[in-house]
Amino acid sequence: MHTAAAQRQFTSQLNNQWRSAKRLPATRGLMIPPDPIHLVSWQPFAFIRIPAFGPHWKFTLIQGTELQQLNVSPGHVPGTQLPGQLGNFAVAGHRVTAGNPFWSLPSLHAGDLVYIDTEYNTYTYRVTGKPVLVSPSDTSVLDPVPGHPGARPAKRLITLITCDPAWTGTHRVIVTGVLVAATPRSH
Repeated sequence: MHTAAAQRQFTSQLNNQWRSAKRLPATRGLMIPPDPIHLVSWQPFAFIRIPAFGPHWKFTLIQGTELQQLNVSPGHVPGTQLPGQLGNFAVAGHRVTAGNPFWSLPSLHAGDLVYIDTEYNTYTYRVTGKPVLVSPSDTSVLDPVPGHPGARPAKRLITLITCDPAWTGTHRVIVTGVLVAATPRSH
């Protein structure tokens, strides 16, 4: 119940902010200017939609991935890139509890789409392979080029992270995708 109330509050907060925002000039393609996102811990800044999880599956994204934050919403991993930026935009979410946002993450397949709706743009990422399991200490999945510390990024990626097995979390499920489209968000 706590999560549902938080999601309603975050959704209302984003919709109200976005309704009163100044519009950016319309452009198309991967070269659109990135959103001028100002991240604040615990605050929502985008929506995530994954059609493979159902037509109505949608959660807000907040800044931060501390346990208390993930108890109310999937969160952007601090220190990783923002939606649409060159490098790796990483999002973590609970598999169970907190509305079970990433319950079905292990079922994603190459080609599945992940949409990130920000104030100005919709970023479309395509899953590039099968989910992989890593240990919780393997933070190389968060690198700008996952698994290649210090490498200079050439792609715009998304990494989705949740626990496995569902109730113990001895490992992490990792799903990676690449940006295939960026379009101005319809208002």
